[in-house]
Amino acid sequence: MAERQSLFARIGTLEPAPPWGLGAALGTVLVAFVLVVAGTTLALVWLEGRPFAELAGWTLAGGITTVFVLQTRRRPNERAALRLGAGGPPLPFVMFLCLGFALLFDLASLAVTGEFLSAPELLAINLRAGGLLEWGFAIGFMLLVQPLAEELVFRGVGFPALRTALGAWLGLIACAGLYALFHLLAYPPNYDGVAGITPIWYGLALPFLQGLIISAVRAHSVSTRAAMAAHVAFGIFAVVKLLVG
Repeated sequence: MAERQSLFARIGTLEPAPPWGLGAALGTVLVAFVLVVAGTTLALVWLEGRPFAELAGWTLAGGITTVFVLQTRRRPNERAALRLGAGGPPLPFVMFLCLGFALLFDLASLAVTGEFLSAPELLAINLRAGGLLEWGFAIGFMLLVQPLAEELVFRGVGFPALRTALGAWLGLIACAGLYALFHLLAYPPNYDGVAGITPIWYGLALPFLQGLIISAVRAHSVSTRAAMAAHVAFGIFAVVKLLVG
């Protein structure tokens, strides 16, 4: 019980306020979303008919988003507030723990929807029959670009600003909710022939649960790098699930 209380106490502890406000944080999220829309549009026009076109656009957007965040947070105090250093438990342990949560959430998804479906980001990809480009974009986006870009935006910039404005726990929940809404809008759950609660579950509820865990890792470790490792673990699970599903 003492260890559990210590865990929740650490997650509920506020770090110093970042040198940017809530408006700047929300603006960063908006820029990330606009880049996703622009990147997707460009890729769909340029790579018309290719199954990896959307992933290519998201990869481009994620790369630009990463550069944008790092370039707009170049001052030493801003870079320090991004919390890019190591902290908390070792990163392999964080990834192992989050793989366990990914499996737990997948079982919950099966119980709620009765479906065993791929992540919305991977709907157009068939890795079993795919070529090198399909593999490259799927793995590169899910295991590298998406964790880097989204964690810089949501847990690097957004998380400390939201917690400063709303409080430790409400800010954590709001960060997960904003992350889930971003996923719903950026990666629409367009499951053919599937209706009811399933698209909302996979498009919004599941990213919210994942966002809660990643945000908790960020709060406990005080490290955006640890949040990135947690995100990578969920990406690994998504790619493996696509292969075996």
